[in-house]
Amino acid sequence: MQYLLPLHILAYGYTFGATTFESFVASPIALKSLPRRQFGELQASTLPVHLATQAIGPMLIAATAPYSLSTIGISLLVTSSASAIFNIAYVSPLCADLKSKRWHVIDSKYNGDDKAAVASGELKSIDAEFGKWHGVSMISNVLSVITVTAYGLVLSGKLKI
Repeated sequence: MQYLLPLHILAYGYTFGATTFESFVASPIALKSLPRRQFGELQASTLPVHLATQAIGPMLIAATAPYSLSTIGISLLVTSSASAIFNIAYVSPLCADLKSKRWHVIDSKYNGDDKAAVASGELKSIDAEFGKWHGVSMISNVLSVITVTAYGLVLSGKLKI
């Protein structure tokens, strides 16, 4: 079982590091640095990897645990993975569809001019619906990050120094 410890630490480190970096460093910097459309295209490319890491990472952590996982440890990992799966299966497709509808209106009626489309008020309902589902996605993401972080406390209690 001790041979699992390095794999367990690597699985935890990658999952924790990748998801927190994407959530709290890379995405906010990209949002500030890129025009809205390019930011959306970047997120459309990176979000599937981010969410897959949040979904699969906790499963790998559980599979490589070199000790019996407590009910708390299992609950944290299941919650982390489940929140990402919910995001992948339900919320992200809704957000992608709303973004597609938004850009269709902007491109077909306003020749790609986002500001003119917003000023017209025509995007108001699409933007409101997107905002609602994006908020749900962010809550799901933060829940996954918090629960995998909390699992780190379980892990640290199991390490013998």
